[in-house]
Amino acid sequence: MEQRRFVIVGAGLAGAATAFHLRRAGVTDVLLLEREGVAGVHSSGRNASLLRERIDHPDLQPMATEGAAALRSGDLGRFRRNGSVLLGLGETDVARLMPLARGKGLHCPDDGIVDVAQVLATYLEGQEVRWRAPLLGWRSEGERVVVTTPQGEIGAEVLVNAAGAWAGEVGGLAMTPTNRSVFVSEPLVGLDPDWPFVWDVKAGLYFRPELGGLLLCPCDETPATPGEYREDPGLADLLAGRVRALQPGLPAYRVAYRWVGQRTFSPDRNLVLGFDPREARLFHVAGLGGHGVTLSFALGRLAARMLVEGTQALTPFHPGRILARA
Repeated sequence: MEQRRFVIVGAGLAGAATAFHLRRAGVTDVLLLEREGVAGVHSSGRNASLLRERIDHPDLQPMATEGAAALRSGDLGRFRRNGSVLLGLGETDVARLMPLARGKGLHCPDDGIVDVAQVLATYLEGQEVRWRAPLLGWRSEGERVVVTTPQGEIGAEVLVNAAGAWAGEVGGLAMTPTNRSVFVSEPLVGLDPDWPFVWDVKAGLYFRPELGGLLLCPCDETPATPGEYREDPGLADLLAGRVRALQPGLPAYRVAYRWVGQRTFSPDRNLVLGFDPREARLFHVAGLGGHGVTLSFALGRLAARMLVEGTQALTPFHPGRILARA
């Protein structure tokens, strides 16, 4: 049977960043299992590519700050420093920065747009990834975990659950994948691609210039099964209503295309990071809840350190708090 030190389930941002930092620590006996033929098919590639350093969770803010600094360097992937305005959190008149927008908020000039595909490619450079290799099951067997894939069984010292929307199923955790819809309009006259993204953090709406039009999101959150990207036709009306009510200065638009992504949450909406109390050779890196782009660098560094040192999770992130009930 093939033997590995670490087998990581999922080559999205969480799994790829963990492997990246393991390699930086000198650990090369790492195998990533990815159910798809390329990275970023699911949550890691179905987002709005936003670097938003200021988030609403105090436990996660230090990681967001560290991760944002790494992304701004450009070493991981292309970064465009457009800035952001977070409506409801400050007194800056957003119209000074994006003339079509309305309201007051916190101006964050160092936020911007990230090339997520390039970041993923950087994390995965030099890594061994087994593509089209979904996890079929795993079992504890003595001093190892035995992982079953369509290509056969693999023994691992530690199985790392970085399966995104599937993390609850893989690790027996109480996790909820939720769908979020993003819309892109047809090209509009007078939009400046260097304008910041604007996020109404209280009412639930964000938008930014994209390909000559506007990228808009009504911040919906619909529970779904992993990989179920069902388009809800009613969300276009929800978006239009929010735009009319909150941003009457935006021009009339027609939707050119849309997509649905998934964000996966634990019940307390915090990370799940650490060794499983039921199985000492199972380690979770899950529950990024939509902050994967900004958190990934710092999260991967912390996860890799814990894996190498065999240390347990910080209390707020401990997996024991959300074990699935039999």
